[in-house]
Amino acid sequence: MWTQTVETTLSPTIIVEECLGDLSIQGTDEPRLTLSLRNGADALSLRREGETVSLTLRADAHLTCPRAARLTLSTVRGDLRVRGVSGPLTVGAVSGDGLLRRVGPLTVGEVYGDLSLQGAAGEVRIREVFGDARLQEVDGLLSVRAVRGDLRAAGLRGGAAVESVGADLRLHPPYIPGAEYRFGVGSTARIVVPADASVRFALRAGGRVRSTVPGLSLTETKGIMTGTLGDGQTRIEITAGSRILLLPEAAEEAEWVAWTGAEDIGAFVEARVAEAMALLEARLDESLRRVDSEEIRRRVEKAAERARQAAEQYAREAGEAARREAERARREALREAERARREAERARMQAERAERRWQRASGRRPEPSRPAAAGEEILRVLRLVEEGKITPEQAAELIAALEGK
Repeated sequence: MWTQTVETTLSPTIIVEECLGDLSIQGTDEPRLTLSLRNGADALSLRREGETVSLTLRADAHLTCPRAARLTLSTVRGDLRVRGVSGPLTVGAVSGDGLLRRVGPLTVGEVYGDLSLQGAAGEVRIREVFGDARLQEVDGLLSVRAVRGDLRAAGLRGGAAVESVGADLRLHPPYIPGAEYRFGVGSTARIVVPADASVRFALRAGGRVRSTVPGLSLTETKGIMTGTLGDGQTRIEITAGSRILLLPEAAEEAEWVAWTGAEDIGAFVEARVAEAMALLEARLDESLRRVDSEEIRRRVEKAAERARQAAEQYAREAGEAARREAERARREALREAERARREAERARMQAERAERRWQRASGRRPEPSRPAAAGEEILRVLRLVEEGKITPEQAAELIAALEGK
């Protein structure tokens, strides 16, 4: 591992314009930036303007920086890991998974793998996660446009506004008085409710809505199930494509199994498989879009060369097969011509014998017979068959005509 250290203040601005591999960042109390790269100095481009350090990393890299640093990570082609950084963190796109621990205010563009966030001291804004997301201990408002897979959230102290969860939602307390929690869920939502919660619910589902929370009753008005627990100081609004279940903390797993029932396991597994396939296609599509044009050109050229070689091989094999088939047909034609000649000769001899028997029986004298076809003429007919100019059937007719049949 090649290492370089750059002296900074306690709150520098660090910009990673691109990292072509995995990137890990650790916050420290030291006023310096330390870079460790797998492929040495050739894998690093560094520019410094005042307290702003701009980096391009062409290999897996590990950075340590001051905790209060302002971090901007434009593109990470591999996995991203950030720990112990309290300054604002902005992430553009992560091609792999994201693992964030004890960070400050956070803005994320796209994570094409899974995202795990535990501990954020400020507002968190996420545009899209293509895999699953696990978001815990967020002090500020959580805003998410889309999570394609499952979302598991807990300790959202500033409330939440999540537009779309492609699969299932699991929401755990605490629920802070005065905060709002709004989720749009494609499949099933499971909400864990403490016994002392002060919550009011507005729930809309394509399937069933059920509560097993003591003291909570639900009523339906225009397709929306509503209910209040305690003083109702926190609002939870869920729209789900399948089911919504409200569970007490004490018996979450047992209640879930009892409610879903064994008869639903097949449909549940089928739905998970379909979601996994859709996620795989999305990731593949994004991966292809991230391949540079030169790489695409090389791949196309390789594919074209393989296709050309396969076509030439096929043509050689097809030509050889055609030659063998023609030779077989020629031999078969000769055999058919020979059989026709023998049949014609046998028919001629039988006719002559029958003619002689009739003459003996009738007492008539035989009429002078026409001379037999010359052997050279028959051979000439057979050569015509061999050359493919006439068929065996035509040859038989010619031989019969030559012999006066």
